[in-house]
Amino acid sequence: RCRLYKVPGQICNTDQREHEPSYISIGPYHYQSEGLQTRSNLWKEQCVSEVKSLLSPPAVDGDAGVLLDRLMAGIEDEVRMYYDDIRSSPFPDNGEAFRGMMIADGCFLLVTLGLLQRPMRHPSRWDNQLWLHDILLYGNQLPFVVVREIYRLIRSCETRTEEEHGFPGKKIGAIIGPMLRGYTTRPASDVVVENAGHVLHLCHLLLKPTNTPMDNSEPRRGDGGDDDGNVERWRRATEYSELLVVFKKRELGGGAQCISDVKIRGRVVEIPKLELNPQTWRLLRNLVLLEQMNEHLGDHVTAYCVFISQIASTSADVRLLMERGIIVHWEATDEAAARKMGKLCDQITFYPGWDKYLTLEWHALESHCRSWSWRLAAKLCRHKDWKNPLVVTGTLVAVVILFCAIVQSLYSFLAYRDQK
Repeated sequence: RCRLYKVPGQICNTDQREHEPSYISIGPYHYQSEGLQTRSNLWKEQCVSEVKSLLSPPAVDGDAGVLLDRLMAGIEDEVRMYYDDIRSSPFPDNGEAFRGMMIADGCFLLVTLGLLQRPMRHPSRWDNQLWLHDILLYGNQLPFVVVREIYRLIRSCETRTEEEHGFPGKKIGAIIGPMLRGYTTRPASDVVVENAGHVLHLCHLLLKPTNTPMDNSEPRRGDGGDDDGNVERWRRATEYSELLVVFKKRELGGGAQCISDVKIRGRVVEIPKLELNPQTWRLLRNLVLLEQMNEHLGDHVTAYCVFISQIASTSADVRLLMERGIIVHWEATDEAAARKMGKLCDQITFYPGWDKYLTLEWHALESHCRSWSWRLAAKLCRHKDWKNPLVVTGTLVAVVILFCAIVQSLYSFLAYRDQK
């Protein structure tokens, strides 16, 4: 089960706008919160009415509202298990208000995620932008079990049968896919959606790195980096560049299916492009929070955020990665982008280990950076005199003369040996 704990206060205080809904509440934590637009509640009522119209007689026997309430009562205990302590939320002990929240939010997601056969009727493009923002928040989620049960009820009423109806993952993918464009090319198949607990968990599954084994030549445990296997900080991009590490943009598609598909071979680091906009900050921060609250999900998003925030920790690093096409940002300055990158992992606990994502990549790159031969080559290449073309020309001439002298000495030795 993908648990939905209440967002800790220290994280909310760090970036409150990234964790609180601005338009519509989903789930119990922001139920009837002040400041949310009344228009969103009207939209929920429209969605409930649309679902009830599909359950109206003669399709079913009895009132549609009673039927939905009875359905929610059957899964209420299961849904409550997803959440933290909600006794302080505005729900009476009899559970009627909680079931009402489940019905309203479930019908809203059912309609907005495009699961009904009839075309969706969105109020406006502005409304769509706002609810798309809110359904990605960790503290604003509803378990898919609610949406799934309402969908199955509608389908059973339409077909007049009791058979099990599958959850249409492709329809959800048609809505979620455009939201994650630029982050992943992986489709939201029926299997992926079936394994997802809610919308944010689905995004987490779609951003899981593709398993690409490293070369046998790259270091394993004890071959490089720290002898005790610990992983330290990533170096800055400019520091890697000074040590002759090459950064390249990795195109999404084929071997790279999402932004977390970082590939390191030798001294070449290939990173998919990351567009730093408000949606990126919000998505990554909430995915990191999801991993913090659910250790069984892994921490690949957290490891990626640690990686990208540490290699781009200064304006010079951001500028270098922008020149390589790896980072695109909309901040006023590169310094502002670097400061925001540094806040990706604020108030986050992360313990890298040998079984973690990007651990072997860190050791492979650290082994290169600590190699005396590469450090010597880097110092020679960084020498300020190499910027003078006359020095470069003189060095090449000296190398040619040295080569000719060696060849002449070799021929002299061979001629002397033949005479004897």
